[in-house]
Amino acid sequence: MVRPVLLLRLEGPLQSWGARSRWDVRDTQPEPTKSGVVGLLGCALGYPMYDPRLEAELDAGLRFGVRVESPGRVMEDFQTITDFLPTAGGGFKHSGVKVARSLETLQADPDAVPATILSQRTYLEDAAFLVALEETDAVPGLLPRCAAAVQRPAWPIFLGRKACIPTRPIFEALTEEYQDIEDALRRHRWSWLGAHIQNRRGRGVPSLLPAYVEDPSGLLVRQDAVRVNAARQYGFRHCRELQPPVSNSWAQEGGGA
Repeated sequence: MVRPVLLLRLEGPLQSWGARSRWDVRDTQPEPTKSGVVGLLGCALGYPMYDPRLEAELDAGLRFGVRVESPGRVMEDFQTITDFLPTAGGGFKHSGVKVARSLETLQADPDAVPATILSQRTYLEDAAFLVALEETDAVPGLLPRCAAAVQRPAWPIFLGRKACIPTRPIFEALTEEYQDIEDALRRHRWSWLGAHIQNRRGRGVPSLLPAYVEDPSGLLVRQDAVRVNAARQYGFRHCRELQPPVSNSWAQEGGGA
């Protein structure tokens, strides 16, 4: 039985898909994470943070795959932040006051000085990805709802972080043309953007770029399965790497196949 496949194109000047981001250091993976795409769909559907449907519906109900069309390049950014920042112990970072107090008390105390930290942020610059999603048996009818939501999102969509805005509508297709997400990642037409960026940098277009599909028997392990909890800890999932060939017309002309 052919399952419908939802295809999304994630393209923008900056993207950031963290897997180990904690406190002052915010990393990015080389490609979108499942938790990041679940968060994107949650925004489109209007699900707030910590909504149990993020885990029970979107994470459990969707099988995830992603194809790298332009890997981009890593950009490091350092941001200075001054505020009464929360700590792991439930207090706030500050100086000038020895006794831990509530945020409201700190803000009203003239002796309390907000803490200043230097935060390291990592981004992917000029990257492009094709995401493929299909339903599991856990939540029937989920995929058409997601497809409708990303075309008319309840909240603004961003590529991993709120500052990372897509340069085009992310909806590509809801289709039954492919057997599954693996078939879609191997055969779906390539975006012109990846070829354009590679040629602009004088690197040439590679003949192979990686893709990854969620697979319980896969040997690769990703800690990006959504688990709704106050500590923002994530579960593990298995995936498998593919290497779909770049189509000749895309590589030669810098356009869609």
